[in-house]
Amino acid sequence: MYRRLLPFLRPHSWRLGATILCNLGAALFDVFSITLLIPFLHLLFGTQSTDNPLSTFQRPLVEALTVPSDQMASLRNIIALILVSVALKNALVWLSGQTGAALQEYVTRDLRNAVYAHLQRLPLAWFTRTRAGQILARLLTDTQTTKQVITEAITRSFQSVALIVISLVYLFATSWRLSLMALVVAPLLIALLQPLLRKLRKGYGRLGNQYGDLTSIAQEAIAGVRLVKASGAEAWETARFAEASTRYAKGMSRVGRLALSAQPITETAATVIAMAILWVGAREVLTARTLDGAQLVTFLTVVMRMLQPLKQLSQVQAVAQQSLAAAGRLFEVLDHPTEQDTGTRAVTAMARDVVFDAVTFSYGDEPVLREVSLTARRGEMIALVGASGAGKSTLVDLIPRFYEVTSGRVLLDGVDTREITLASLRALTGIVSQDTVLFNDTVRNNIAYASPGRYTDAQVEAAARAANAHEFIKALPDGYDTMLGERGTRLSGGQRQRLAIARALLSDPPILILDEATSALDTESERQVQEAIDRLLEGRTVFVIAHRLSTVQHASQILVLDGGRVVERGTHAQLLEREGVYRRLHALQFGERPVGAVA
Repeated sequence: MYRRLLPFLRPHSWRLGATILCNLGAALFDVFSITLLIPFLHLLFGTQSTDNPLSTFQRPLVEALTVPSDQMASLRNIIALILVSVALKNALVWLSGQTGAALQEYVTRDLRNAVYAHLQRLPLAWFTRTRAGQILARLLTDTQTTKQVITEAITRSFQSVALIVISLVYLFATSWRLSLMALVVAPLLIALLQPLLRKLRKGYGRLGNQYGDLTSIAQEAIAGVRLVKASGAEAWETARFAEASTRYAKGMSRVGRLALSAQPITETAATVIAMAILWVGAREVLTARTLDGAQLVTFLTVVMRMLQPLKQLSQVQAVAQQSLAAAGRLFEVLDHPTEQDTGTRAVTAMARDVVFDAVTFSYGDEPVLREVSLTARRGEMIALVGASGAGKSTLVDLIPRFYEVTSGRVLLDGVDTREITLASLRALTGIVSQDTVLFNDTVRNNIAYASPGRYTDAQVEAAARAANAHEFIKALPDGYDTMLGERGTRLSGGQRQRLAIARALLSDPPILILDEATSALDTESERQVQEAIDRLLEGRTVFVIAHRLSTVQHASQILVLDGGRVVERGTHAQLLEREGVYRRLHALQFGERPVGAVA
């Protein structure tokens, strides 16, 4: 997992290098300031230092600071040097913290942006089987959690490693016997913590999924708040959320207990070893005479100073398990194949027709569409009717290649759409559906969606007028610059539909898909929207999905789908003459006596 995060570090290698250098310098000044205790104690008590490699290195510096005739002046000079060393160390620690914080934030930003960009390229099928809450949890929460890997494993851990390494150099220079005892700490702690770390990784992985479930429940209830209130389901939704929240809290408590057990284990083991070092060191001072008292005190000070970075390093893996589990979920998204744009031909217009040639499509084992063939010529309206689940929406989704056909072909002017680039194919297609999508942006930017600077204000206004939307837009507080709120909640259903039609009119696509565009509107709103649709239809090839048969009576061709097959086709008049599915649907909607009924 660490290896997979490395590419996100490379663009910020200078920040990483600066953090490492600052940590290294801080560790040097830290140990150096502690070792100055030896000459300070010798001057204070008037004793001589036992020779060792370190005393040989320190002697010229101590002699330069010593004033032979004034012991207090010598002590003052050493104290001043200690203060300077500590000040420099803390300046480097501060600088390291600044560059490290910037490093982790920019790496997190790049990771978050990479996941979001990848989401935009994933096929529609992935979104239909993945809950929105899970997607949001991975995009926002998991990227933030992954930041801890950088914080712990790179910035803070390197500081600890640098301090430990430099401390060990000093310790070996002072006494290799005592240093070998100190080295027992690291492998002992690693061995003690391995079973704990494996449990933590699994636990954090489960918690990530449970958090996604919690987010999904909240998101669904908020999005469907009208239904919740209308159904009196507040208590039901509260209980559903509370159950998921309790499950997540219990999981967090279990993992927290495991994570918190790392500190007492490591501290106890390290303290036992420190006491053993104290006992052996006292023997070297009092019996073997290989160390003096000042060196032992300094040695023990450095060892105790190492306990904190050792503790931090021992906890890195425990803390990092949550981040690594989150990173694993992020890479599950990044590893999912994106939409395959097999097309090589860019198409800018439709000249003749759209043809479905024996098209079969399946989401899994069972086909949703079976051997569907149809021809929609330029300027024609093709209506698709039938019961829910008959395959109407799936059929039109194959035109812009939201899904790829299982067998057969969809042709645009005789060219297989799989040979046309996705960008150019979708630029030829406009969609107006019952569930109008508006963004928390201005009216103007919603009409000219994703096209900054492409259209003039006059063009946007002309599209709004044609969609019967200009009057209500001007009545808004800031007109075309009014912020609509999330999903356009400030507008009625009819107003949202007219903005969607204005968007389609502005982009001027030659192929138009209307998916139940007026089914949820009142009579007046439907009238205004239908007028706008009539303008939108002019000169375009239109596919209309409708339950209201009154909206498709003037269609060039009506296809009746049942079980994924086209069971009837013809004009409105032709289909009424046949005593088939369309005639029965028409009778049900208009209160006529069903075909075959006894008077």
